Amino acid sequence: MTAGGRGAARAPRAEETSPVSARQATVEDIDAIMRVEEDWPEDQRASRETMLVRLGKFREGFWVFEQAGAIIGTLTSCPIRYEPSGQKAFKSWDEVTNRGELPDIDLATANALYLVSGTLKREARGGRTYALLIETPVALAERLGLEYVVAGAKIPGYDAYCRRHGEIDARDYAFLKLNGSFVDPFLEMYRGYGFTVPDRDHVVKDFYPDIPSRNYGAIVVRKLDRSGRHDAP
Repeated sequence: MTAGGRGAARAPRAEETSPVSARQATVEDIDAIMRVEEDWPEDQRASRETMLVRLGKFREGFWVFEQAGAIIGTLTSCPIRYEPSGQKAFKSWDEVTNRGELPDIDLATANALYLVSGTLKREARGGRTYALLIETPVALAERLGLEYVVAGAKIPGYDAYCRRHGEIDARDYAFLKLNGSFVDPFLEMYRGYGFTVPDRDHVVKDFYPDIPSRNYGAIVVRKLDRSGRHDAP
């Protein structure tokens, strides 16, 4: 979304109207992948070596997003074991993701696809592109016969809310609504794509360093419809 003054509407650039498509990343994409990373603060970027490790461990869950022939976004994921009743495995993003280099992949025990990281160039951010970022890994999880797609979400409205309205436990803040929508913008965005925060235990202290979130993260979960799955006998 952009802001602007009054005046004649400008014609959209060609790349703004071009469709965005997703495909699996390859090693040959690494330079373009790193250019996308440069659009983010340095302390939030993955290194070239980390990206190559992710490609080597689980290329099936590493996508690039293209528009008008250019890579404008990336998404990485990995299969994990998610236990809805216990969050011991979700102490921090580093622990879940093996410090960003992905844990050992074991599809025999995995029941969920974890969204490790997603990056979009600033000019490409918008509803349709975000929807593709979500639905692409959902399709993979369904194809693998997994039960869930899981992510660790920042709650970037938390600090500002406390400053304005007084202190509140992050585990309560994550469920606050106004006119039917979550107060936190990220949690409301995830809700629009079918994700929920199942309970207070899914709000984790020191999950990821982020000042607006006071370093809290919310484990958001989308339960998949497995009615079409055909298990081997």
